[in-house]
Amino acid sequence: MGESTTAVEVPLIDISGWDSGPHAQARIAARVGAAAADPGFMRVVGHGIPGQIHDGVREAIDLFFDRPAAGKLRYAPPEPDSERGYRAPAAPGAAETFRIGTQARDFPDRALPVDIYPANIWPVGLPKFQPQVMAWFDAAQRLARRLTRVFAVALDVPEGFFEPYTGHSIDVLRLEHRPPAPAGTAPAAASGEEAAGYTEPGLLRVVWAEGAPLQFADDLGRWREVAPWPDALVVHVGDLLARWTNDRWLAPPFRAVRPPAPAGRTGQRWRAAALSHGADFDALVTTLPTCVGPDRPDYYEPVTVARHMAVKLGGRWQRLITGARGGRDPREG
Repeated sequence: MGESTTAVEVPLIDISGWDSGPHAQARIAARVGAAAADPGFMRVVGHGIPGQIHDGVREAIDLFFDRPAAGKLRYAPPEPDSERGYRAPAAPGAAETFRIGTQARDFPDRALPVDIYPANIWPVGLPKFQPQVMAWFDAAQRLARRLTRVFAVALDVPEGFFEPYTGHSIDVLRLEHRPPAPAGTAPAAASGEEAAGYTEPGLLRVVWAEGAPLQFADDLGRWREVAPWPDALVVHVGDLLARWTNDRWLAPPFRAVRPPAPAGRTGQRWRAAALSHGADFDALVTTLPTCVGPDRPDYYEPVTVARHMAVKLGGRWQRLITGARGGRDPREG
């Protein structure tokens, strides 16, 4: 796309002092709450994920995506809407991806739907790939759960409020890769949906990226670049959290662009690892009482996470709603 973007200094927040006591928690929660309300993006440092974990996922991305196309396509998912395995670029300039996530087998005491919690697909012949990817996935999950505690305090509900809703949360890690652009290539987002941007359907998204900045749309629809910061991870609000907060916090559309390449030089490789942290598929989302008042009526009826995802994504989620449930959950409005 040809429109210009401007790099902005989205809030940079150090969460390392969260366990230092009530005063530190109040200070961090206030900053996080302000950033979640506007612009819905923040850069987080003091997150506790060591550099070697990022180095590992960087190496894993290169090991897998440098394979020939035919070798990568062997790990395409059996179902086109499955959040597992390899997906080739949907359009020129778009990212190729590899996805893993929470599996039904991780919770043997629960009868979780395998369509929603499918088994991961792992490439053979890359002995370091799975442990490197799982190390980042596990670390990002821990961070996401810690952030939900910060969010809860920022929203004036008990610190552990979200825990009963995320015991078997739908979490998906998406590894993204764009090869270096040929010399003289201008920065350009992919066409179609990727160019228009997406919103995160879950609670929040944790992103490590290098090669080009992420972009988000502000409240006027202008694309803004998230200015990078050493060791910072980008965190942004998802649609599920926006619904829980009665739109007090909103999920901005986001996207990435292919890194430009100056004349005479090839561009940078784009690498990213992004964790979508959701909630339990059968959790009931009801507007937080702290987000309703005389000047803010309750905009939403109670809804299960499964129905919320069916509206957002359709596909296997819609099949779950119409098949397994056969109709509306009695807890919903």
